[in-house]
Amino acid sequence: MGKNTPGKQKTVRLSEEELKELCQKAVEDGVSKYITVQNQKKKQEWRGLLFRTKKLLENYTKLKDYAEQAVVTLEQAEEVDETLVNMDVLMKFKLFEDDKTLHRQLRGVNAVKFIMAHVDRMLEVYKSNCLNSSQEVMHRRWFVIEYMYLEREDAKKTTKEIAEIYQTDISNIQKDAKEARNDLTTLFFGLDAMVLYEIRD
Repeated sequence: MGKNTPGKQKTVRLSEEELKELCQKAVEDGVSKYITVQNQKKKQEWRGLLFRTKKLLENYTKLKDYAEQAVVTLEQAEEVDETLVNMDVLMKFKLFEDDKTLHRQLRGVNAVKFIMAHVDRMLEVYKSNCLNSSQEVMHRRWFVIEYMYLEREDAKKTTKEIAEIYQTDISNIQKDAKEARNDLTTLFFGLDAMVLYEIRD
């Protein structure tokens, strides 16, 4: 029997030009994949901002009530419960300075007040832009937002009810709401949202 000899390995020789083309293709593929991944991340960030805008609008009246009615001072607390007048003595002994729950509550209230002040200002900007526009659809977009989100709970309207008011298809009202939320996302979140808006889905 003859000795087993290992199979010969096939050698591939590339010309300098072929090697350059191969490297160029690898670089282009890598860059393309990187850009795709980055765009997907940015689209995800945009969807995140859009989600936050929708949640802000859906909870607008509740957040407004919280910001306006939350108790953040001793005077406000005493207006709700007159028996708290004796807290003055406790405050003098600094018994609340290390109360983490109280500090978290105060930070939370102030954060909501700050956010809602910004949201209200941007809603005014959007309202002005819409109502001063020469396009009727822009007028309608503002009222869609107002009817759907800004009215008190018992006065809010569904897309079907709004469509009946404007005598148009529900799909047009849904489109109005979507475009208005896009516009408001840019106003609520500024430059970051403007950049992300350009590559949204």
